[in-house]
Amino acid sequence: MEEKYRNYENLQDLAKELDRQKESRYDVVVPSSQLHILTDNDGIFMTVPQPNEKGEIFDYNKHKLTDHAHRQVASKTDIPWRYYEKMRNSKHFDLLSENINTWLPSKDSRLVRVLDNEVRALLSDRYRCIDNHDVYFETLNELNKIKNEKSINLDINKLTLTEQHMYIKATSPDLTGEIFRSNDDVELVHGGIIISNSEVGAGTFKVEPFMNVLVCQNGLIREQALKRRHIGKKHDVGYINWSKNTVQLEDEILWSKLRDMIQQTFNQTVFQKWIDEINDVAQIVIPKPTLAVDNIVKHFNMPDSRKEALLNQFVKETPNQWGISMAVTRCAQEEKNYESQIEMEKIGAKLLNKRMTPLITMTE
Repeated sequence: MEEKYRNYENLQDLAKELDRQKESRYDVVVPSSQLHILTDNDGIFMTVPQPNEKGEIFDYNKHKLTDHAHRQVASKTDIPWRYYEKMRNSKHFDLLSENINTWLPSKDSRLVRVLDNEVRALLSDRYRCIDNHDVYFETLNELNKIKNEKSINLDINKLTLTEQHMYIKATSPDLTGEIFRSNDDVELVHGGIIISNSEVGAGTFKVEPFMNVLVCQNGLIREQALKRRHIGKKHDVGYINWSKNTVQLEDEILWSKLRDMIQQTFNQTVFQKWIDEINDVAQIVIPKPTLAVDNIVKHFNMPDSRKEALLNQFVKETPNQWGISMAVTRCAQEEKNYESQIEMEKIGAKLLNKRMTPLITMTE
């Protein structure tokens, strides 16, 4: 299935969409035994119980499922994804619903998250939502603070919402570094940050250093980050009012760490240390490009179909460790799936670590 995602032109457009989503969603904790899959001519849908304040079921809503929710259902029922998709794509909806209803665990409760009349997530009743809306405004406040108090110019590189994540990329022209791709050739880069969050159980809330290569707009994401798992106290059966259930102390600790990470990332000394680490390995020659690409594909569990594209791109780059990193991040821009783009930008950064040098300089 093709991934649904949207890039936003400016912060105001993203804020408007997050406001809309906040008004168009609901979250409810229900016994798994009360969740059922039914079919119609267009596919399958889930009946989601509506409990009252006492947890008593009084009605049911019917919702389609997002692709991400389908994957979660397959995981929770132990139905192999290829078989699940085969039933779904061949429109054997009755068989698919029978499988799900038979194997969906019935002894526990589930948090069901609904947006725009679609089930977007089926999660543990201990799941704690870190709200995209809150992350956005805490990030915006801190970025404005940096601009005003430190007189640092900031560029918003990308604002993206997918079914699974929100991504905010920001860099500063005042945080400029030089990468020596060869003795007489310098690549200019801007430093910054990428903030990502998932409201549907697709990963942790992360704040990570980000680097933008100016000439080609390749991105590098360094996995030295603030991470926060979405685990909290068990929720009772019923609708969830997150504003009432939020633990203020936990929130304040999280936002404090977010602010600290943003401040550290836009620090020239911290940024220059990353530049120096890259320059330590950037010019190391890769003697066997084909072998290097093969090793990278295997090490990072990439599909074999990426080999040819990576090799074709690498021959256009300088034949060293910087060049192979740029080949990966350039290929990232061709990925139709935005989650895959992000993953390849992380791989590109990992390839500029000394620990990766033996893997990509092997001769046999």
